[in-house]
Amino acid sequence: MTGSFVISLDFELMWGVRDHRSVAEYGDAVLGGREAIPMMLSRFQAAGIRATWATVGLLFARSRTEMLDHAPAHRPTYRNANLSPYAAIEKGVIGENETTDPLHFGASLIDRIAETEGQEIATHTYSHYYCLEPGADVESFEADLASALAIARKTGNDLKSIVFPRNQTAAAFVAKSAELGVTTYRGDAIGWLYQARSGRETTLPFRILRFLDGALPIGPAQVVDPEPQGRAWNVPASRFLRPWSPKMTTFHELHVRRIESEMEFAAQRGGCYHLWWHPHNFGRNTAKNLAQLDRVIACFKRCRDQFGMESRSMRDVAVP
Repeated sequence: MTGSFVISLDFELMWGVRDHRSVAEYGDAVLGGREAIPMMLSRFQAAGIRATWATVGLLFARSRTEMLDHAPAHRPTYRNANLSPYAAIEKGVIGENETTDPLHFGASLIDRIAETEGQEIATHTYSHYYCLEPGADVESFEADLASALAIARKTGNDLKSIVFPRNQTAAAFVAKSAELGVTTYRGDAIGWLYQARSGRETTLPFRILRFLDGALPIGPAQVVDPEPQGRAWNVPASRFLRPWSPKMTTFHELHVRRIESEMEFAAQRGGCYHLWWHPHNFGRNTAKNLAQLDRVIACFKRCRDQFGMESRSMRDVAVP
């Protein structure tokens, strides 16, 4: 059995960080991420990389009016009201379209991704829905996901895979996704350290340990085995490709080496290695982040040539 190399990207622009980072603090990274996407796509195309782009449904809209037209009537009632984006949309806090507000609109980028061979457009829910935050429920999630599927279909995209925002997975939400035809999801990485948690439960010690595990063998090697989960197909995460920082050059060298080692192990044993990140992670220090990606791609090519490893999208993995 040949190994699989899976890449998934959480494509969200400002919608993924709006509840804890302002435009003034992070807008430059989001805009830089937009510039990095074509560079990622060119690398994927040259290397035959099939990647999954889990896209926030709001990004499909070409106007603020279209965002609201597709918004569900049954919206989430989070205990923390700031987690819901709808008030900002309705009050005109965001712009009218992608030209005036590239931080919150992304239709041109979605078109470019869809036109690139081997790339899968998937869903990251419509509103960047948080399944494990207080106030979330299956009914409002169902309405949210239905909106994401509807606006994607309008642009000719049939979505079959989902990445749950902030990796907040739970069986009831996975089952509801499958009922709506979204039958592949990115599950948790191996071990208790990566079990799905709400924002409040993801405490500083957990974050520190996850960070260190990215470079040092604190936990097990993240070679995963995709498997059916009810009516859905679980393609577990392996590793988050952390954005490069000039303050942590030693960490990043160890981090990439750990990824290379795990990928080679997956190729040798015929397992799956599932790497993920956000495009906006490449929005600062873009050249250094692309250099990390180049090393990962070079490792994949070695694994392909020596062990027959194949690049697969999440949707590919679920196809018998």
